[in-house]
Amino acid sequence: MLSAEAMALLGRHVEQDGIRVDDANREAHRELAAAGIMYPVSTFARGSEAYFRFTPQGWERQHEILACARVSA
Repeated sequence: MLSAEAMALLGRHVEQDGIRVDDANREAHRELAAAGIMYPVSTFARGSEAYFRFTPQGWERQHEILACARVSA
C-alpha cells in the first residue's frame, strides 16, 4: 500500500515529465521504487537518485494503480 504522498507524486509524474527530486520528495520516490513502479537514475552532475523513471511495468500500469488508490481512499 502506497502512502498518500507517494500516490500524489505518482499522479504528478503521470501529468508531467522531469519532476525534480529533492529532499522534500525523495522518500516518496523511494517508496515508488520499492513498489517496482519507478527506478532511480544517477547522474554525474546531480549525483545518486537524481531522477526517477517508470519501470516498464509501472508505465503500463500507472493509470490502474492510480485508479485503485482513488477507490481505496
